[in-house]
Amino acid sequence: MTSIAIYGAGLLGTNVAKLLSVRPSLSVYGPYGRTEREKALRSGADVVIIATTTRLRDVADDVREAINSGSNVLISAEEAAFPFIVDDSIARSLDSLARQKGVSVAGTGVNPGLIFDALVLTILGSSPRGCRVHVRRAVDISGFGETVLRRIGVGKSESDFALAVETEEILGHAGFPQSIHAVANALGLKVERIEKILLPVLATQDIELPGKLTIKSGESAGVSQTYTGIVDGKPWFIAHFFGHVALNMIKKDSGDDIDLMLNQKPIQSIKLRPGIGAQVGSQNMVANSIDRIISARPGWVTVAEMSPAFPAPVD
Repeated sequence: MTSIAIYGAGLLGTNVAKLLSVRPSLSVYGPYGRTEREKALRSGADVVIIATTTRLRDVADDVREAINSGSNVLISAEEAAFPFIVDDSIARSLDSLARQKGVSVAGTGVNPGLIFDALVLTILGSSPRGCRVHVRRAVDISGFGETVLRRIGVGKSESDFALAVETEEILGHAGFPQSIHAVANALGLKVERIEKILLPVLATQDIELPGKLTIKSGESAGVSQTYTGIVDGKPWFIAHFFGHVALNMIKKDSGDDIDLMLNQKPIQSIKLRPGIGAQVGSQNMVANSIDRIISARPGWVTVAEMSPAFPAPVD
């Protein structure tokens, strides 16, 4: 019997608990909220899932506690997908501790975790070296809770949005530098810098999100962001994300696109329609990563080092 403890009683943690609870071979504990933190992190479960927030600095102590209790750790925080570019000292310390304890640690999800990294690496397997990568994603973000929507950048005037980006109150959708570096690291490439553009998508009429917030005309109803990874002085990986709370209102469809270019010519293209749902995709990626984190090498691992995520066989 494999034991799972879930820390984070929000939408993601709650839905992951439901998905895992139907597997007879798993004992699922939680989801635990912040007042029950120690029950999850000190449980000694085979796998601890941390589904709380975005930043590495906000989950580092939680990860350390779970590792010290002998658990493998899965983290939904976007910065956990490649933590070494966020805070190399913290990441290497936790990596070293996990190796000492013989457990594995990884960030997991859809974005990062699949579309901008694992899928890219998979289709690069059929392509020659030297390809440039362009990934585009359009997502309905209305299913997120108010806290996440505010962090992404919803509900701000254009000027307030710009100020909040400067102060990092608004992050847009996080995790793109992590995906870019995870792919580059797997290919042995050095990313010289990442250029970022983060802009609001302004509503042209009031939008009501029941139980969450009302977005007034002229306020941000979504974000358009682009991250460009520079290698050898040239754009190598372009990651574009368009998130909106009412895609149908602006007559835009959700979808995911991956294009590989060689010598300015397209050589490979993947289109996913209607695209991978943000909430459904993330909760399934976490739930379907139990077996692969247990089988991964000790230490902090990336998607390039783990087996693919897929539903476990029927118990």
